[in-house]
Amino acid sequence: MRAAARTLVALAGLLGACAHAPARRAPEPSATAEPLAVWLDVDTAAGIPQRDIDDAVAMIQAFRSPELAVRGVSVVFGNAPLADALPIAAEVTARFGPPGLTVAAGAASADQLGTPTAATDALAAALTREPLVILALGPLTNVATLLQTHPELAPRITEVVAVAGRRPGQRFTTGTTNARGHRDFNFEKDPEAFRALLAGEVPLTLAPWEVSSKVWVTPVVLDGWSAGSPASRWLADAAPSWLALWEQTFGVSGFNPFDTLAIATVTRPDLLTCEVLPVDVRVGPDDVTDPAMQGGSDRPDKPYLVVDPDGPGPRRARYCYDVDASFVDDLTARLTADPVSP
Repeated sequence: MRAAARTLVALAGLLGACAHAPARRAPEPSATAEPLAVWLDVDTAAGIPQRDIDDAVAMIQAFRSPELAVRGVSVVFGNAPLADALPIAAEVTARFGPPGLTVAAGAASADQLGTPTAATDALAAALTREPLVILALGPLTNVATLLQTHPELAPRITEVVAVAGRRPGQRFTTGTTNARGHRDFNFEKDPEAFRALLAGEVPLTLAPWEVSSKVWVTPVVLDGWSAGSPASRWLADAAPSWLALWEQTFGVSGFNPFDTLAIATVTRPDLLTCEVLPVDVRVGPDDVTDPAMQGGSDRPDKPYLVVDPDGPGPRRARYCYDVDASFVDDLTARLTADPVSP
Protein backbone atom coordinates (compact mmCIF):
# COMPACT_ATOMS: atom_id res chain seq x y z
CA MET A 1 0.00 0.00 0.00
CA ARG A 2 1.38 3.38 -0.87
CA ALA A 3 2.24 5.64 1.99
CA ALA A 4 -0.56 7.99 0.96
CA ALA A 5 -3.05 5.20 1.53
CA ARG A 6 -1.94 5.05 5.15
CA THR A 7 -2.78 8.69 5.72
CA LEU A 8 -5.77 9.21 7.96
CA VAL A 9 -8.33 11.62 6.63
CA ALA A 10 -9.41 13.73 9.59
CA LEU A 11 -12.88 15.11 9.12
CA ALA A 12 -14.70 17.53 11.29
CA GLY A 13 -17.96 19.37 11.40
CA LEU A 14 -21.30 19.14 9.72
CA LEU A 15 -21.72 21.07 6.49
CA GLY A 16 -24.67 23.40 6.82
CA ALA A 17 -27.74 23.01 4.69
CA CYS A 18 -31.14 24.57 4.92
CA ALA A 19 -34.03 22.20 5.46
CA HIS A 20 -37.10 22.40 3.27
CA ALA A 21 -39.20 20.69 5.94
CA PRO A 22 -38.82 20.26 9.69
CA ALA A 23 -36.55 17.36 10.59
CA ARG A 24 -37.89 14.59 12.77
CA ARG A 25 -36.44 13.60 16.10
CA ALA A 26 -34.33 10.48 16.14
CA PRO A 27 -35.76 7.51 18.05
CA GLU A 28 -35.09 7.87 21.76
CA PRO A 29 -32.67 5.36 23.31
CA SER A 30 -33.40 3.62 26.57
CA ALA A 31 -33.10 5.99 29.49
CA THR A 32 -30.53 3.72 31.14
CA ALA A 33 -28.63 2.42 28.10
CA GLU A 34 -25.23 3.80 27.17
CA PRO A 35 -24.70 4.22 23.41
CA LEU A 36 -23.00 1.18 21.91
CA ALA A 37 -19.49 1.88 20.59
CA VAL A 38 -19.28 0.83 16.93
CA TRP A 39 -16.94 1.08 13.97
CA LEU A 40 -18.19 1.36 10.37
CA ASP A 41 -16.25 -0.43 7.60
CA VAL A 42 -17.81 0.58 4.29
CA ASP A 43 -17.50 0.33 0.50
CA THR A 44 -19.41 3.46 -0.48
CA ALA A 45 -20.56 4.18 -4.04
CA ALA A 46 -23.41 6.70 -3.68
CA GLY A 47 -23.33 9.24 -6.49
CA ILE A 48 -21.64 6.95 -9.01
CA PRO A 49 -24.18 6.28 -11.79
CA GLN A 50 -26.07 3.02 -11.31
CA ARG A 51 -24.12 2.02 -8.21
CA ASP A 52 -25.27 1.08 -4.73
CA ILE A 53 -26.32 3.81 -2.35
CA ASP A 54 -27.01 1.50 0.60
CA ASP A 55 -23.65 2.03 2.32
CA ALA A 56 -24.32 5.76 2.46
CA VAL A 57 -27.85 5.10 3.70
CA ALA A 58 -26.50 2.81 6.41
CA MET A 59 -23.82 5.32 7.43
CA ILE A 60 -26.39 8.07 7.95
CA GLN A 61 -28.71 5.58 9.67
CA ALA A 62 -25.89 4.88 12.14
CA PHE A 63 -25.00 8.55 12.57
CA ARG A 64 -28.66 9.34 13.34
CA SER A 65 -29.10 6.47 15.81
CA PRO A 66 -28.87 7.57 19.45
CA GLU A 67 -28.28 3.94 20.42
CA LEU A 68 -24.85 4.09 18.75
CA ALA A 69 -21.60 5.95 19.26
CA VAL A 70 -19.70 5.73 15.97
CA ARG A 71 -15.98 5.80 16.80
CA GLY A 72 -14.57 5.69 13.28
CA VAL A 73 -15.08 4.86 9.62
CA SER A 74 -12.82 2.76 7.42
CA VAL A 75 -13.17 2.19 3.70
CA VAL A 76 -12.61 -0.97 1.67
CA PHE A 77 -12.88 -1.83 -2.03
CA GLY A 78 -16.14 -3.42 -3.15
CA ASN A 79 -19.03 -1.52 -4.67
CA ALA A 80 -16.48 0.92 -6.05
CA PRO A 81 -12.69 1.08 -6.34
CA LEU A 82 -11.08 2.36 -3.16
CA ALA A 83 -10.03 5.58 -4.90
CA ASP A 84 -13.71 6.34 -5.56
CA ALA A 85 -15.16 4.93 -2.36
CA LEU A 86 -12.88 6.88 -0.01
CA PRO A 87 -13.94 10.42 -0.97
CA ILE A 88 -17.61 9.40 -0.94
CA ALA A 89 -17.29 8.06 2.60
CA ALA A 90 -15.37 11.19 3.57
CA GLU A 91 -18.12 13.43 2.18
CA VAL A 92 -20.92 11.53 3.92
CA THR A 93 -19.02 11.62 7.21
CA ALA A 94 -18.09 15.30 6.97
CA ARG A 95 -21.61 16.39 6.06
CA PHE A 96 -23.68 14.14 8.28
CA GLY A 97 -21.44 12.45 10.85
CA PRO A 98 -20.31 13.62 14.27
CA PRO A 99 -17.63 16.31 14.35
CA GLY A 100 -14.03 15.15 14.11
CA LEU A 101 -14.80 11.59 13.08
CA THR A 102 -11.86 9.87 11.38
CA VAL A 103 -12.16 8.19 7.96
CA ALA A 104 -9.29 5.88 6.98
CA ALA A 105 -8.32 4.15 3.74
CA GLY A 106 -8.17 0.37 3.82
CA ALA A 107 -7.57 -2.42 1.32
CA ALA A 108 -7.86 -1.66 -2.39
CA SER A 109 -8.21 -5.35 -3.30
CA ALA A 110 -8.37 -8.82 -1.80
CA ASP A 111 -4.67 -9.16 -2.61
CA GLN A 112 -3.98 -6.82 0.32
CA LEU A 113 -5.37 -9.25 2.88
CA GLY A 114 -2.82 -9.25 5.70
CA THR A 115 -1.23 -5.94 4.66
CA PRO A 116 -1.60 -3.16 7.26
CA THR A 117 -3.29 0.03 6.09
CA ALA A 118 -4.41 3.30 7.62
CA ALA A 119 -7.76 1.59 8.24
CA THR A 120 -6.30 -1.28 10.25
CA ASP A 121 -4.00 1.09 12.14
CA ALA A 122 -6.96 3.30 13.10
CA LEU A 123 -9.17 0.36 14.03
CA ALA A 124 -6.40 -1.16 16.16
CA ALA A 125 -5.93 2.13 18.00
CA ALA A 126 -9.68 2.40 18.62
CA LEU A 127 -9.90 -1.17 19.92
CA THR A 128 -7.02 -0.50 22.28
CA ARG A 129 -9.11 2.28 23.82
CA GLU A 130 -12.39 0.33 24.15
CA PRO A 131 -14.26 -2.74 22.89
CA LEU A 132 -16.17 -2.21 19.63
CA VAL A 133 -18.82 -3.75 17.45
CA ILE A 134 -17.55 -3.70 13.85
CA LEU A 135 -20.33 -3.11 11.33
CA ALA A 136 -18.69 -4.51 8.19
CA LEU A 137 -20.76 -3.41 5.20
CA GLY A 138 -18.37 -4.56 2.46
CA PRO A 139 -15.76 -7.29 1.94
CA LEU A 140 -14.06 -8.32 5.20
CA THR A 141 -10.50 -7.60 4.02
CA ASN A 142 -9.91 -4.80 6.53
CA VAL A 143 -11.39 -6.77 9.41
CA ALA A 144 -9.47 -9.96 8.64
CA THR A 145 -6.24 -8.00 8.23
CA LEU A 146 -6.77 -6.45 11.64
CA LEU A 147 -7.19 -9.91 13.15
CA GLN A 148 -4.08 -11.24 11.38
CA THR A 149 -1.84 -8.32 12.32
CA HIS A 150 -3.23 -7.70 15.82
CA PRO A 151 -4.51 -11.06 17.09
CA GLU A 152 -4.23 -9.78 20.65
CA LEU A 153 -7.12 -7.39 19.89
CA ALA A 154 -9.61 -10.11 18.92
CA PRO A 155 -11.11 -10.22 22.45
CA ARG A 156 -11.76 -6.48 22.16
CA ILE A 157 -14.14 -7.03 19.23
CA THR A 158 -17.57 -7.42 20.78
CA GLU A 159 -19.04 -8.63 17.50
CA VAL A 160 -18.60 -8.41 13.75
CA VAL A 161 -21.78 -7.83 11.75
CA ALA A 162 -21.34 -8.77 8.08
CA VAL A 163 -23.64 -8.45 5.08
CA ALA A 164 -23.27 -11.94 3.65
CA GLY A 165 -24.33 -15.56 3.96
CA ARG A 166 -27.05 -17.92 2.79
CA ARG A 167 -28.80 -21.20 3.49
CA PRO A 168 -27.84 -24.39 1.63
CA GLY A 169 -28.93 -24.21 -2.00
CA GLN A 170 -30.39 -20.71 -1.66
CA ARG A 171 -30.19 -18.54 -4.79
CA PHE A 172 -30.38 -14.76 -4.82
CA THR A 173 -33.04 -13.75 -7.35
CA THR A 174 -34.98 -10.51 -7.60
CA GLY A 175 -38.02 -9.51 -9.63
CA THR A 176 -39.33 -11.08 -12.80
CA THR A 177 -37.01 -10.09 -15.65
CA ASN A 178 -33.78 -11.77 -14.53
CA ALA A 179 -34.04 -15.21 -12.97
CA ARG A 180 -30.32 -16.05 -13.13
CA GLY A 181 -29.53 -14.77 -9.69
CA HIS A 182 -26.83 -12.53 -8.31
CA ARG A 183 -23.80 -12.96 -6.12
CA ASP A 184 -23.20 -12.93 -2.40
CA PHE A 185 -21.17 -9.89 -3.31
CA ASN A 186 -19.26 -9.02 -0.13
CA PHE A 187 -18.31 -12.63 0.54
CA GLU A 188 -17.26 -13.41 -3.03
CA LYS A 189 -15.05 -10.33 -3.23
CA ASP A 190 -12.78 -11.86 -0.56
CA PRO A 191 -13.72 -15.37 0.61
CA GLU A 192 -10.35 -15.78 2.31
CA ALA A 193 -11.13 -12.87 4.62
CA PHE A 194 -14.29 -14.63 5.77
CA ARG A 195 -12.34 -17.86 6.24
CA ALA A 196 -9.89 -15.95 8.44
CA LEU A 197 -12.72 -14.60 10.58
CA LEU A 198 -14.32 -18.04 10.90
CA ALA A 199 -11.00 -19.50 12.01
CA GLY A 200 -11.20 -17.45 15.20
CA GLU A 201 -13.77 -16.94 17.92
CA VAL A 202 -14.97 -13.37 17.35
CA PRO A 203 -18.79 -13.38 17.59
CA LEU A 204 -20.37 -13.07 14.14
CA THR A 205 -23.79 -11.85 13.02
CA LEU A 206 -24.90 -12.16 9.41
CA ALA A 207 -27.39 -9.71 7.88
CA PRO A 208 -27.75 -11.56 4.57
CA TRP A 209 -29.70 -11.24 1.35
CA GLU A 210 -32.51 -13.32 2.88
CA VAL A 211 -33.49 -10.54 5.28
CA SER A 212 -32.66 -7.49 3.15
CA SER A 213 -34.61 -8.89 0.19
CA LYS A 214 -37.77 -8.39 2.27
CA VAL A 215 -37.25 -4.62 2.58
CA TRP A 216 -38.06 -2.23 -0.26
CA VAL A 217 -37.20 1.42 -0.75
CA THR A 218 -39.78 2.53 -3.31
CA PRO A 219 -40.34 5.87 -5.03
CA VAL A 220 -42.93 6.66 -2.34
CA VAL A 221 -40.33 6.06 0.37
CA LEU A 222 -37.86 8.26 -1.50
CA ASP A 223 -40.48 11.03 -1.65
CA GLY A 224 -40.49 10.95 2.15
CA TRP A 225 -36.71 11.22 2.20
CA SER A 226 -36.86 14.16 -0.21
CA ALA A 227 -39.18 16.00 2.18
CA GLY A 228 -37.04 15.29 5.23
CA SER A 229 -33.63 16.37 6.48
CA PRO A 230 -30.58 17.53 4.49
CA ALA A 231 -29.17 14.02 4.95
CA SER A 232 -32.24 12.20 3.64
CA ARG A 233 -32.57 14.64 0.75
CA TRP A 234 -28.95 14.00 -0.20
CA LEU A 235 -29.69 10.28 -0.30
CA ALA A 236 -32.87 10.79 -2.32
CA ASP A 237 -30.93 12.87 -4.84
CA ALA A 238 -28.38 10.05 -5.20
CA ALA A 239 -30.99 7.32 -5.67
CA PRO A 240 -32.58 7.75 -9.15
CA SER A 241 -29.93 6.00 -11.24
CA TRP A 242 -29.73 3.13 -8.75
CA LEU A 243 -33.52 2.87 -8.79
CA ALA A 244 -33.49 2.88 -12.59
CA LEU A 245 -30.97 0.03 -12.68
CA TRP A 246 -33.24 -2.16 -10.58
CA GLU A 247 -36.19 -1.43 -12.82
CA GLN A 248 -34.19 -2.16 -15.97
CA THR A 249 -32.49 -5.28 -14.64
CA PHE A 250 -35.14 -6.83 -12.41
CA GLY A 251 -38.42 -5.23 -13.47
CA VAL A 252 -39.11 -3.85 -9.99
CA SER A 253 -39.91 -0.33 -8.79
CA GLY A 254 -37.67 -0.12 -5.77
CA PHE A 255 -34.46 -1.53 -4.32
CA ASN A 256 -33.32 -3.49 -1.27
CA PRO A 257 -31.23 -1.36 1.14
CA PHE A 258 -28.93 -4.26 2.03
CA ASP A 259 -26.54 -2.66 4.51
CA THR A 260 -29.25 -0.98 6.58
CA LEU A 261 -30.22 -4.36 8.04
CA ALA A 262 -26.72 -4.70 9.48
CA ILE A 263 -27.23 -1.45 11.38
CA ALA A 264 -30.65 -2.68 12.55
CA THR A 265 -29.04 -5.68 14.27
CA VAL A 266 -27.65 -3.27 16.87
CA THR A 267 -30.29 -0.52 16.85
CA ARG A 268 -33.56 -2.46 16.49
CA PRO A 269 -32.90 -6.15 17.09
CA ASP A 270 -36.53 -6.40 18.19
CA LEU A 271 -37.55 -5.92 14.55
CA LEU A 272 -35.43 -8.84 13.33
CA THR A 273 -35.83 -12.59 13.57
CA CYS A 274 -32.49 -14.37 13.89
CA GLU A 275 -31.14 -17.74 14.95
CA VAL A 276 -27.71 -19.07 15.84
CA LEU A 277 -26.56 -21.67 13.32
CA PRO A 278 -23.39 -23.50 12.33
CA VAL A 279 -21.56 -21.61 9.56
CA ASP A 280 -18.86 -22.73 7.16
CA VAL A 281 -17.42 -22.10 3.69
CA ARG A 282 -18.29 -24.67 1.03
CA VAL A 283 -17.40 -25.05 -2.63
CA GLY A 284 -20.05 -25.78 -5.25
CA PRO A 285 -21.10 -25.01 -8.83
CA ASP A 286 -21.25 -21.31 -9.67
CA ASP A 287 -24.92 -20.28 -9.62
CA VAL A 288 -24.41 -16.95 -11.43
CA THR A 289 -23.68 -16.92 -15.16
CA ASP A 290 -25.00 -13.52 -16.20
CA PRO A 291 -22.18 -10.95 -16.62
CA ALA A 292 -24.64 -8.19 -15.70
CA MET A 293 -24.92 -9.61 -12.19
CA GLN A 294 -21.70 -8.17 -10.72
CA GLY A 295 -19.70 -10.02 -13.36
CA GLY A 296 -19.89 -13.51 -14.76
CA SER A 297 -17.21 -16.12 -14.21
CA ASP A 298 -15.65 -18.84 -16.30
CA ARG A 299 -14.95 -20.90 -13.17
CA PRO A 300 -17.18 -23.98 -12.81
CA ASP A 301 -17.11 -23.79 -8.99
CA LYS A 302 -16.99 -21.10 -6.32
CA PRO A 303 -17.04 -20.84 -2.52
CA TYR A 304 -20.26 -20.22 -0.59
CA LEU A 305 -20.75 -18.88 2.95
CA VAL A 306 -23.43 -21.22 4.30
CA VAL A 307 -25.42 -21.47 7.52
CA ASP A 308 -26.79 -24.95 8.05
CA PRO A 309 -28.43 -26.56 11.10
CA ASP A 310 -26.69 -29.77 10.06
CA GLY A 311 -23.36 -28.06 9.35
CA PRO A 312 -20.06 -29.42 10.65
CA GLY A 313 -19.45 -26.67 13.19
CA PRO A 314 -17.98 -25.78 15.58
CA ARG A 315 -18.19 -22.20 14.27
CA ARG A 316 -21.59 -20.57 14.65
CA ALA A 317 -23.14 -17.26 13.64
CA ARG A 318 -26.30 -15.36 14.41
CA TYR A 319 -28.19 -15.44 11.11
CA CYS A 320 -30.97 -12.86 10.61
CA TYR A 321 -33.63 -13.92 8.14
CA ASP A 322 -36.83 -11.94 8.73
CA VAL A 323 -37.76 -8.34 9.51
CA ASP A 324 -40.87 -6.56 10.71
CA ALA A 325 -42.76 -4.46 8.16
CA SER A 326 -42.24 -1.36 10.32
CA PHE A 327 -38.50 -1.33 9.59
CA VAL A 328 -38.80 1.06 6.63
CA ASP A 329 -40.64 3.57 8.83
CA ASP A 330 -37.93 3.26 11.47
CA LEU A 331 -35.23 3.76 8.84
CA THR A 332 -36.97 6.84 7.44
CA ALA A 333 -37.40 8.30 10.93
CA ARG A 334 -33.66 8.03 11.51
CA LEU A 335 -32.62 9.42 8.12
CA THR A 336 -34.94 12.41 8.46
CA ALA A 337 -34.01 13.10 12.10
CA ASP A 338 -31.91 15.88 13.54
CA PRO A 339 -28.25 15.00 14.20
CA VAL A 340 -27.67 13.07 17.42
CA SER A 341 -26.32 15.29 20.19
CA PRO A 342 -22.77 14.40 21.31
